[in-house]
Amino acid sequence: MLKNRSIPFGYRMTNGKYALNASEAEAVRKIFADYISGKSLRIIATEMEIPYNVGKNKWNINMVCRVLENRKYIGENSYPQIITVKDFEQAARIKAERNTYRKPALQNKPRRQEIMITEYEPTDEIQRMTNEINRLLDSENPDKIKVEALIIK
Repeated sequence: MLKNRSIPFGYRMTNGKYALNASEAEAVRKIFADYISGKSLRIIATEMEIPYNVGKNKWNINMVCRVLENRKYIGENSYPQIITVKDFEQAARIKAERNTYRKPALQNKPRRQEIMITEYEPTDEIQRMTNEINRLLDSENPDKIKVEALIIK
C-alpha cells in the first residue's frame, strides 16, 4: 500500500509549523523552471531523482502536474514561498495552452440553424383529433390519459 503525502512535496513540519525541505524545495523550483523552459511533464518526471513518496522513487506525470497546480508553493495557507507568483502563473498559462483536451471554442456569432417552414392544410383526421383534445381539456374533469393518447396519436 502506498503512503500518501500528508505534507506537500517541498515542505516538512518543524515545531508545529510548515518549513522548507531544502532538497525537495529545490526540486520544486527545478520542476517549474524546466516546465517553463519547454520540457514536457513526462521528461520532467523521468529526470526527477528525489522520491515523491517514501518508498516510491519513480515520478509520473500526475505527480509533476500536482506540483505545478499547487498554489501553496506561492506562499498560500501559511506555507513558506518556494516559487514566485509570476512563475506559477506562467506555468499555468503554458499548461492551459498544452492541454490536449479542449472544449470547443466559442464562435463569435452563434450559428442559426435554418428552419424550413412548409405550409400545409391539416387533414380532416388531424382537425377532428385537435377538436377532441380541446373539448377534453375544456371539460370539468379532463381525462388526462385519453388526452395524452390523442396527442401521441
